[in-house]
Amino acid sequence: MTDTQTSPALAPPTSATPSVPGRRLTAATLAGAGIALAVGEQLVGDLDQADDVALIAAGSDRLAAGGLTQVLAGILLCFAAAGLGRLVWPSITGRIGWVLLMVAVPCAGAFAAFHLILLETGAPGLDQAAMQQFVVERFQGPGPWGIPIGLFALLGPLALLLVLIALVRLRTATVAAPAALLVGFVLDQVPGDGALELVALWLVALGLVLAAVGLWRGAR
Repeated sequence: MTDTQTSPALAPPTSATPSVPGRRLTAATLAGAGIALAVGEQLVGDLDQADDVALIAAGSDRLAAGGLTQVLAGILLCFAAAGLGRLVWPSITGRIGWVLLMVAVPCAGAFAAFHLILLETGAPGLDQAAMQQFVVERFQGPGPWGIPIGLFALLGPLALLLVLIALVRLRTATVAAPAALLVGFVLDQVPGDGALELVALWLVALGLVLAAVGLWRGAR
């Protein structure tokens, strides 16, 4: 079976050719998700290191804004994934990526919730010494809370990369889209200062925006 062939038994129950409004909604939510993910991480910055309650309290507004922006990113990603399924299903690469995306997308909420819960450790009236011990002992090591975050961090970029490659193979997006996302993901793994991480995050967002542009143009 070639990459662009699919078995009727495996085909999703939705149409393989979404309407123009459907494609444009998918494009808009995909671009919005990429931008919101980058903005959310930029707002959170180094506060998610969870090692200084006083710093968390001082940056509470920024941490709250970042966490809520990540919630928005997760919502947008849900809508984007729903539309992408119909578009990439004819490709084996796309089907694999979409299935992985279905695992990663629900975990985006846990990623945002971690930052919002972290915000509460710096709330006024709490014993800061006790909260400091809590964040260092519980958030600096492995725990069940880290499982969905790890799934999103690992599967999310891989799933999106496979989906974008499928869009390229289906002639819906240019190769620049998965290339930008891949470079951004690789840079994000390189130890460095905040500037490097910021560049990596916006490269990932650029990849999703470029894919969204291809989707939008294809809806004409």
